[in-house]
Amino acid sequence: MTEKEPFIIISNVCKEFDGKEVLKNVSVVINEGEPLGLLGRSGAGKSVLLHMLRGTEEYAPTGGEVIFRVAVCPEYLEREGAFEGVHPAIGSLEPPSKVGSVCPSCGSRLELREISYWKDREARKRIKKRVAIMLQRTFGLYGEDTVMYNILQALESRNYPADERFRRAYELLKAVRMVHRISFPASDLSGGEKQRVVLARQLALDPFVLLADEPTGTLDVKTGQLVHKALRESTKGGMTLIATSHWPSVIEELTEKALWLDHGEVITYGDSKTVVESFEKQVGEIGREERVKVGEPKIQIEHCKKYYYSIWRGMVKAVDDVSLTIYENEIFGLIGMSGAGKTSLSRIICQVDPLTGGSVKIRVGDRWIEVGRVAETGVWLSWAARTEGTGEHAGTRVAMLHQEFTLYPENTILENLTSCIGLDLPMELGRMKARYMLRSVGFSEAEVEELLQKKQAELSVGERQRIALAQIMMKEPAIAILDEPTGTMDPITKKFVAESIRAARENLGMTFLIVSHDLDFAYDVCDRIAHMQDGKVTSIEELRIA
Repeated sequence: MTEKEPFIIISNVCKEFDGKEVLKNVSVVINEGEPLGLLGRSGAGKSVLLHMLRGTEEYAPTGGEVIFRVAVCPEYLEREGAFEGVHPAIGSLEPPSKVGSVCPSCGSRLELREISYWKDREARKRIKKRVAIMLQRTFGLYGEDTVMYNILQALESRNYPADERFRRAYELLKAVRMVHRISFPASDLSGGEKQRVVLARQLALDPFVLLADEPTGTLDVKTGQLVHKALRESTKGGMTLIATSHWPSVIEELTEKALWLDHGEVITYGDSKTVVESFEKQVGEIGREERVKVGEPKIQIEHCKKYYYSIWRGMVKAVDDVSLTIYENEIFGLIGMSGAGKTSLSRIICQVDPLTGGSVKIRVGDRWIEVGRVAETGVWLSWAARTEGTGEHAGTRVAMLHQEFTLYPENTILENLTSCIGLDLPMELGRMKARYMLRSVGFSEAEVEELLQKKQAELSVGERQRIALAQIMMKEPAIAILDEPTGTMDPITKKFVAESIRAARENLGMTFLIVSHDLDFAYDVCDRIAHMQDGKVTSIEELRIA
């Protein structure tokens, strides 16, 4: 295909939620096989546009039109109702470059049709079967099934020939560098590994459009590069990729064209490199603090081990003889690739998982409380729970923001920040505190007032992430563990989060443990950094300890 065919035409599209415009007259032509990047800060409208292209009912446009130009079999188009009642196996539905090719079902030549995506319900159902989506932080795997079986199920769902399924599944897993995990249960995988299996599952569906919403936002650099390579390879067969990312460099690497959105409006469209350069001019660097003075030891980790036996993997040493001291009021970073042991160690500290050997102690006043051995101590520290048998529960609060966090979907944001997390405050005081915390994670005063009465479904993923961080800070824990806190954030939002972490340290006297693969953010925010690999701490860097 020498000249790329227009494939998706988005014309003056608008979208409102509760009277607020989140997309305003967005227009762009997406050519077949030409990767498009959607760039913009959290809440810009990127995810809304992706869901609209996916055909999610709640994201139907309130104005404008989305047109898919597709090659279709004329045999059933000539029937009354066109797509209505047609079995998915009958007739072909292909991208426009296939016009003139032979339909494998009936032998007719495929013809070009321009389909109004949101006006033709039956056509939309057919097109949706060829549009795959990878969502931010949503892994969507069958946890108890093996990696191979997850891919086989996807192939079966599209009626892939039974005798070819194992070969195709192997090819897909090889493309995303997951052949070495074929027999592992999906629940045993790290976050980065899960994301690669999700990509393989989506490619198994043979989409002509792949919508990737922050496909590598929560992955370390090396793992992200593997996914990027797989995405680039997948487009060589003619698939059209539409991707969002908070990393301008990812947009430049993955896509040829880019659309910059801000508050639902198109700022500019063009070659990815040019658009990225314009976007980066608006983004300053996160300011570094001068050297800081920290307090006495707060967390003492000595020869900590977390071993477990897996039928599929044998003996797994998730945490292998780790010793660390984290000081009061310190911002401490745990850095490493996916599967290095960062999250496993953090889950021991907040008592989600028990340890197998060694000890982890947290200082409460003048006492040291051992965690990770619930049966022996009767102490439970995670989720800001009260320590039974002591009057010092306020000082023992350990809160964790998980990589796979969620809000209460049926409750308002105000309720999520107060009653849903057990805060028993007078209504007005709760509202005032919620406003303060939302401002501290980068929302403007006007945005805060709108947010308080909204629900999770009305927010972008970046907005949800900042609210989850505010939710943690509402509890005023002594220790906050943040697992990939910037995973899907744009650079501007990262600045707000960095400032809010520093402010919480200064104003609330909090100690932070930041688990991340985002080296730039960690170096800019943390006082010290421990590098982890294969369950071990390989080095500790002092950055700003006075």
